Amino acid sequence: MAEEEAKKPVVVVAMKGHPGSGKSTVARAIATALCCPLLDKDDVRDCTLPLERVDGLAIGMLNELSYAVLWRMAERQVQLGLSVVVDSPLSRRAHLDALTSLPGALVIVVECRPGNEEEWRRRLEKRGAAVPEDGGDGWHKPKTWTELERLRDGYQGCTDYEFGDVPRIVVDTTDPTADSEAISVRVVEFIGSIRACESAIISYQA
Repeated sequence: MAEEEAKKPVVVVAMKGHPGSGKSTVARAIATALCCPLLDKDDVRDCTLPLERVDGLAIGMLNELSYAVLWRMAERQVQLGLSVVVDSPLSRRAHLDALTSLPGALVIVVECRPGNEEEWRRRLEKRGAAVPEDGGDGWHKPKTWTELERLRDGYQGCTDYEFGDVPRIVVDTTDPTADSEAISVRVVEFIGSIRACESAIISYQA
């Protein structure tokens, strides 16, 4: 049994989605179901608020620093033989490339794409209203729909890129018939099927 488990590839579950799309809620449910670490880019970014207020600092660098820390933490978990859920917008192909370049990792993308825009907007603005004016967790996220639209316009379409042979599952986080736990069950089943295929390939090659 231990030998069979050792042959299973280490999985990096890469969340993808815009702010307020529900990806963090789903990420927590997936990490709980898989009993694996959850690495959230926002946890790193939240801690950079004191640096954000430093005069003359290139603010854009803090976001890139947050990603760099996230990739390094993911790399460490993979080196330890642990599967991991990585929660970030994954808004650029370079971000996905950073994960697929980790030696020994099977990357699977879970894209959260809300089908009901009104519900998405309601959730985003409810969350935004709860963030204190002087900071707090999530201070760097868009708090209104107008801010989110401005963010999406700034991406200039770069968030829609080709995934190549990277397995991906798309979930509707506003589906009233599927809560985060139901979505996580579906995702875990998908991950299981991909791992089974990869394990079979590994066994054949051995």
